[in-house]
Amino acid sequence: MAKKKIKRTSQLERILIVILAFTLSISLILFLVRVVLGMFVGSDTTESSTDEKTEEKISIFKDSKKKKLTEEQQNRVDAYRKENPDLSEEDAINQVLMNLDLEPYSITNIIEDDSDMTLLVNKYNAMPEGYIPDDLVDINYVCEIGVDYSCTTMDRVQLRKEAAKAYEEFCEAAAKEGLNIVAIAAYRSYEYQAGLWSYYADLNGQEYADEYYARPGQSEHNTGLAVDISFNGYNFNEIENYEGYDWILENMPKYGFILRYPENKVDIHRYGYESWHFRYVGKEAAKKCVENNWTLEEYTINK
Repeated sequence: MAKKKIKRTSQLERILIVILAFTLSISLILFLVRVVLGMFVGSDTTESSTDEKTEEKISIFKDSKKKKLTEEQQNRVDAYRKENPDLSEEDAINQVLMNLDLEPYSITNIIEDDSDMTLLVNKYNAMPEGYIPDDLVDINYVCEIGVDYSCTTMDRVQLRKEAAKAYEEFCEAAAKEGLNIVAIAAYRSYEYQAGLWSYYADLNGQEYADEYYARPGQSEHNTGLAVDISFNGYNFNEIENYEGYDWILENMPKYGFILRYPENKVDIHRYGYESWHFRYVGKEAAKKCVENNWTLEEYTINK
């Protein structure tokens, strides 16, 4: 009887073990299902969160751009995009900030503060009538009549003091490379520029004069920060074709100069290409312009 009782107890234990195992298996399966479902739900949540952050960044970007705009400029952006539907909002904003949606000379902003070496003078921004910088100094490394091509009579060749120092240091460095840089034009007075523009307008028409000779007050030469150069006796408007010009372009930003009217940006600066016209903006600004392939117009809206 005792053995028979032990046998029945063993069978009961086995039944209980099976039931327990089955229960544990079901629990494990449910747990795994929850884990898998949680992974998918978590992924969707993460993607949603990422999308929200991306949208937030885009909104911040748009808002930061729009903060630069006046109501009048925003209206111009909207109108410009209607005329140019393939233009992105960012490009439209940049072009409006550079006034490229307007005809040249249709507006004129007068620059009252000349303390910034990166001041922008172009077909929309002008120095005051009769402006004369108060820190002009005579410079060395100037052209010699009868020796250097296109060198004309000049009583004095001047730049603003900071630009003059940088120009002479640049010429000294170039001389060590066998490049004899000379200035063929630097500061021009308001009156001189008026006569120059009128002469070429009468000779070749206003369109030609506006492309190559700025109107008075809107010439960089009026600022005392621009210099036209030649080197080694070459024709100034062909210097890009001669050995040594690449060295000039590569090293000019080290002394605070930029090529003001590059050939690939005529649609922005709106002058003809001038390989000889260099503008002093300071070392930091010159470096940024070269690194980003910016004109002074592009630098101005990004600084």
